[in-house]
Amino acid sequence: MDTIKLWARNGEAVRQAIELGELVHLDTASEELTDEFLLFAIQSGLLAKWAEAFPDPRDEPEIGMEVILPAHLAGRFAGLYSLRKTGYVLRSARVLGALGYSVEVVEPAHGLSLRGTSDDKLFSGDVVRKLLVKMEQQADLSQPPLMAPPEPNVAVKVRQRASRRAVKQAVDAAEAEAQALNVAEQLVGWYNQHVGGSMLQYARRGRGRRIHILDTTHIEVPLETGTYECSGVVKNDDGTYARGYKLATLRTLLDSAGLLSQVALSAIQVHDIALCRPLLEKAPVLRAGDLLLEDRGFIDGATVSHLKRQRRVDVILPLKTNMLATQEAMQLADVADQWEAHPSRADQTIALVRGVEHMWAECEVPLNACVIRFWNKRKKRADHIVLVTTDLKLSASWMVRHYEERPEIEQDYEQMKSGGWQLKKLSSTRYSEIVFYVLTVVLSYSLYHLFANTQAGTRFADKTRQAIAFEQLRTQRTHIIVYAGGYFEIFETLSFIQMVLHLSPPVQERLRTWLEAHLNQIQKRE
Repeated sequence: MDTIKLWARNGEAVRQAIELGELVHLDTASEELTDEFLLFAIQSGLLAKWAEAFPDPRDEPEIGMEVILPAHLAGRFAGLYSLRKTGYVLRSARVLGALGYSVEVVEPAHGLSLRGTSDDKLFSGDVVRKLLVKMEQQADLSQPPLMAPPEPNVAVKVRQRASRRAVKQAVDAAEAEAQALNVAEQLVGWYNQHVGGSMLQYARRGRGRRIHILDTTHIEVPLETGTYECSGVVKNDDGTYARGYKLATLRTLLDSAGLLSQVALSAIQVHDIALCRPLLEKAPVLRAGDLLLEDRGFIDGATVSHLKRQRRVDVILPLKTNMLATQEAMQLADVADQWEAHPSRADQTIALVRGVEHMWAECEVPLNACVIRFWNKRKKRADHIVLVTTDLKLSASWMVRHYEERPEIEQDYEQMKSGGWQLKKLSSTRYSEIVFYVLTVVLSYSLYHLFANTQAGTRFADKTRQAIAFEQLRTQRTHIIVYAGGYFEIFETLSFIQMVLHLSPPVQERLRTWLEAHLNQIQKRE
């Protein structure tokens, strides 16, 4: 057998055929604990929505996004960072069965593609690269991207080396970057318009207030490698330099987790507010009455005013110490001397100050402040932190309680970078491939949290991907896919062996003959 056919699943029919010795084919596939997440995406209908909405430029493709996406999600769960290796990952019997595919034989030169693959993987890892190249070729350059990356603001010495594309053929760098930015805009738009919102809709947060956390992180690449498309260079606070990209995410809180529901990506030196302003203006997940938590990097009175007036979204953010509104709030708090206990830190006190917007010229909406007073051990004196909010109904205590949820997004970034999700491992210098990879990391990470927030996924709650991988090593079981009687069924390996041992001797002999021939083929292949 050397083709891929769609077989229906019918356990009873397969058992009856096995009892008659009418085996067509069988294969093994290890069941991963992470299969639970892919099965959840498939059975919930989320994967079908994401695949249908993906901006696929191909006409009647042999390998659809309903296969490509789960393969790449499986790759992220497996810790693979190479886009070209994902064809090896999607081998789970249960996942393939849920997708509606049952592979009779995956041999060298055979797979889902009519042209086949070079080895025993489901499809070539080059499929995504070619898809993205086609998107670039069809990019409409008459419409400039919303935000083209500016020139790096610092000059560094780069290795004089052409990109892999430039080695093969002459490349117009400016045109290539314009095409890449156009594709990146389509990919990010797909995630923001269809992926993030569908996950929130599935989470059924209701019509009440949702809390979102906005932050950014750096994705660094080798400083001397100037061939990373659309990358930039920035000078760090310690005087060193870094090359790479800046990722912005909007984390929407669930009951016991959070989803990265919106993303934005740019060169590393782009300012936080410049990167995130377009996102905040259009993010479909922001609803009237929602609350947004920001840090000092997003201080922008015009954006705060727009969110409150046009979108009716409230904001909590800390002010910088040198701002007039900060000094005003501190003085008014000291004069009123109505300090109350901090809700979670016994050695700190807080005070509510109303109406500080007049000291922030760029902000055109009313603001209340919460002044936090604490003892600064380094300065050996009392010091203050000032939070402001556009929600005038919040007490000082609730402003602090809400804002204390902000560090959760920093834990997200730490997990995605060093918790086994390989966010920092970029195997390509092509910007469209980089964006696709980053989005699949973010999507896999959010899918993990969404499933863990359901009743079926509670056993994964509060576990990192690394902890799950360790558990997988301890509990790994294998399954066998059996094709017989025109149908397929999936058996746990030991259960299948037990069933075979109960067959009649003539049937066992037929199965033994078939298996010997099959194993000989495998040995020749290896």
